[in-house]
Amino acid sequence: MNHNTKFPPSFLLLQQEGHLISACLALGLTELRVANVHNKGAFYSSLLNISVGIERLMKAIIIMQHMLTNNLSVPTKKQLKDYGHKITDLYDECVKISISNSVNLPKRSLLNKTSQKLLELLSDFAQTTRYHNLDALSDQQIGKDPLEYWSEIMSLILKQDVPKQTKDKILEVARMHATAIDDMTITMMQGLNKKPLTTEEALALPELYDEATKYAVLHLIEMLSPIRDLISKLSGLAYGFSQPPFPQMQEFLEWIWDDRQHVLRKRRWP
Repeated sequence: MNHNTKFPPSFLLLQQEGHLISACLALGLTELRVANVHNKGAFYSSLLNISVGIERLMKAIIIMQHMLTNNLSVPTKKQLKDYGHKITDLYDECVKISISNSVNLPKRSLLNKTSQKLLELLSDFAQTTRYHNLDALSDQQIGKDPLEYWSEIMSLILKQDVPKQTKDKILEVARMHATAIDDMTITMMQGLNKKPLTTEEALALPELYDEATKYAVLHLIEMLSPIRDLISKLSGLAYGFSQPPFPQMQEFLEWIWDDRQHVLRKRRWP
């Protein structure tokens, strides 16, 4: 039996946007879990997908809030374009929307240091630093090299989140192997900061980064969870209309749950 319910264009367009947002975030988090100093491309694809996903998620929230408070009219292209790609500003706008809808989305200043840096990195990447390598060739780069920025975040996570016992074991094994092959090995590799790596560092960093990136994913999930709650609250208000102007957008993000042990174990998303 066919169901002939007609949905307004806004419903169908935001439904498609929901699929895109979910796919970008899932791909980005999955790529992040396989990224390391010997697989730098995965860092770039992760940053690209996560920055696109989170930007579009927050712009969808802004559009939905505008519709709910303006008799279902959508923002003009110029109004939306004025937000640009600055994810930090979009986050701040979503905080304002959360306050008016009684949802607890913490201000940026209340996020932990790692989450603040991740948000700033994503914002920089969305605006300019995704072109850093090409821009730097012509001496016109703006902002910090995203891989160098990521290296700083990895160092912060290794210091604050990864257990000392885990780090010591990785370093001990790398040191033992490096000593065993030192007289027959030449190491010609660079870290995320472009500095040469010793054989010991080249052996240790993949495992150290594997430990650190799962905590990076945890910080991102902790940041995304209240944003999901906000879009869920706005989506629920669609039931107040004879024809829902947008779908239940949280359904595209049902896999984002702030469960520490689950997140730390998970390698593929959703």
